[in-house]
Order: sequence, then C-alpha cells, then structure tokens
Amino acid sequence: IDDILMNIAGIDVMKSSGVPDSQASIMMRGFDDSRFIVAIDGRPLTGSTGKANTSIDWSALTLGDIEKIEIIRGGASAAYESAEGGVINIITKKGVKRDSPVPRLTYAQDYSANFDYTDAISHSERINVDGGIGGLTYFLNYGHRDDDAFLKNNDFKGEDYSARFTYLFPFQGLLLLSHKGSSSEMGNPVVNWPGFAGYDPDYPKVSEDADTIKYRAISYNYPGRNYRERYVKNLDVAFEQPIQDKKLKIYYYETENYQQFYYFTKTGVPSIYGGNEQTERHFGGGITLSLYPFENNSLTLGYNFKRTEAKELHDIFRIHAGYFEDFWKINDKWDMKTGLRVSKARQQTYPFKFPWEAASTRHLYNDWFVLPKFALTYNIRPETNVYVSVSKDYDVPGC
Repeated sequence: IDDILMNIAGIDVMKSSGVPDSQASIMMRGFDDSRFIVAIDGRPLTGSTGKANTSIDWSALTLGDIEKIEIIRGGASAAYESAEGGVINIITKKGVKRDSPVPRLTYAQDYSANFDYTDAISHSERINVDGGIGGLTYFLNYGHRDDDAFLKNNDFKGEDYSARFTYLFPFQGLLLLSHKGSSSEMGNPVVNWPGFAGYDPDYPKVSEDADTIKYRAISYNYPGRNYRERYVKNLDVAFEQPIQDKKLKIYYYETENYQQFYYFTKTGVPSIYGGNEQTERHFGGGITLSLYPFENNSLTLGYNFKRTEAKELHDIFRIHAGYFEDFWKINDKWDMKTGLRVSKARQQTYPFKFPWEAASTRHLYNDWFVLPKFALTYNIRPETNVYVSVSKDYDVPGC
C-alpha cells in the first residue's frame, strides 16, 4: 500500500528499504500519522498516542484484501478527530455470492531480487478464499513474506490473515464481522561505516546520522539479536439497516498492538544492549444515520466514542463526539461540504509529580471542543480538481 501512496500528490513515503517496512514513515500534507487518520472501512486504525507506538504497520496492510483506497485531504471530515492532514480510508474486499456454493480460491506467489550489493531476495505467498451461501458471504485471506532487504540487518519476516463475514437478513439488514491480524519481525538497520564494529563492504554504507535509520533508535552492530517484533489484532462488528431512503449503521471495534524492540545504543564509550515492551489497546464504536433530503444532497448524523488503554494503565483517553456532515453536489463542476463536530476528550496522564508534590500521581484533564468544517471543490475534469478547505481540529496530546 505504501508503494501506491507514494505516487499520490501530497503524500510522502520514507522507508529504510525497498521491501515492506513496518517502520515506514508516511506524511500527508506535511503531517505524520499522529495528525491524519488511517481507517479501514471507515473505522480509525490510528489513534491518540498512549504507551505504545500507534504508527501504522504498513507492511501488514496488503493488497490481497483491499478493494480500493479513498483519500480525503485536509481536516474537512467531521467524523474524525486528530485529522488535520486528512483521511486515508481503506475499503476491504467482501465475499461475493455465486450461483454455485463452491468457493473461489486464489493463490499467488512472488519472487524478486535486487542485483546490487547483497543480491537481496524477496519472497511472498498469498491465498484468498471467497464465496457465499444463501444470505452469507465470506472472504478469507492469508499471506506471508520474507525479505533479505537492502541495508545490513534490515531483513523482514511477516505474516497476516483476515476473515470477513457478512449476512443479509430477510428484512435487508446487513451484519458484518471482521477479524484481521498480523505479526512481523524486522531487523533494525545498523550503522555500517568504515571504522565501526562489524563493518561489511558488501552492504551499503550507513553513517550514524543517516536518515535511513533515524526513524526509531539508532542501532549499532554488536553481537546479539537486533530486531523489532510486532503483533496487531483488529476486530470489527457492524450492523447496517436501510430505512426507506435512509441508512442506519451501528458499529464496534477493538485494536490490540504489541511491540518489542531489541537494539544497541551508544553513550560515550560503553555499549548498552536494551529492549522495551510496548502494548496498547483501542476500542470504540458509534452510530451513523445517512439521509438524502434533497436531490444531489446527502446528510450524515453521527456519534462515536473511543477509549485507549496501555499495559497497567487501563484508562488513558476517553473521547466522545457528536457530528454532522452535509454534502451538496451543486453542479457538474462544484461540490460543497460543511460539517460540525462537538467532542469531549478526557485524558489521564502517566504518573508524574510537580516539584511541590510528594509522590507521583496521574493528572486528569477534561476538555470540550467545537469544530466547524467547510470545503469547496472545483472539478476541472474527472481526475483533476482544485479545492479550498477551512476547518478547526484538535490533536489529543500524548501523555
């Protein structure tokens, strides 16, 4: 996915190698992923930072289970907070009912090589199964990938899976259940420079201050394992019900994120080998009602909430918000979108103490935000447009 995004205007992708990179840094209109939203089927994957790193593991988002990608630039969407840069909404594939109950199976395998320096080899396999029986449809996906990579100690091993089921009731209600998980292990790029321990001329030279390795911790080449492992699980449940010309949606989601880093740092003369564990859990949900009061006009009313927890800290953020979005197709050339989001953010900091306090404690903050939105778009031709967006947003600070 990151290879596709790097060809879109306004989005910059920075990677430490040409292979799937769990540490890839993506910027949208100059903002990092703490200030724009990455969503799957409309529900946010990114969130306010807690104890763990909430950056997206782009290597776990594979094209095997993606239908299309929608881009919303700027903070014009009232459905999300912390979206000053915009929204990247990934629409997933769903199962398709067929005349025969026999499922369709797709298998793909790919090999590639980089004939430079170490002649790194990349290998991936993926299998998809989809079909439907009566009102039930399903889509199952599994894949794994191994890469030797380009920089020294930047090899990658990862696997991912997803399962999505939908059931259409006789009264036209639609129940959706989705579970997606991934695990990966990626070597940290290390300093590879003449005069440093472990220098290998068969790999590209990487200095201490190289951009290719500064995204996380600079790592040095000393004996021992030097890598990062990550596990991510996403669970989604949703129900959609058409009501005449309206559409009601109720949804709930959970995300669990576990990371462990093993790397070498250098402070003066001593070399220190360290590791740190990071865990985080997001869960939330909401309800939306879509209406079409006039021709070329749509109105969405919604409420959503989100809560963030970390290991041994069970209540970091609570966010509740109500909003509306009103879209007008004025004519073939002009579109207008207005909206308003009213949100309450409750934050508990990590334990700390002020100079006048005797012990560490967690401090509680409550804030209300009123966030108006406006965007006007001129469509020059189907693939080209010009827009102006004026909006107010907020970003819940990390703690």
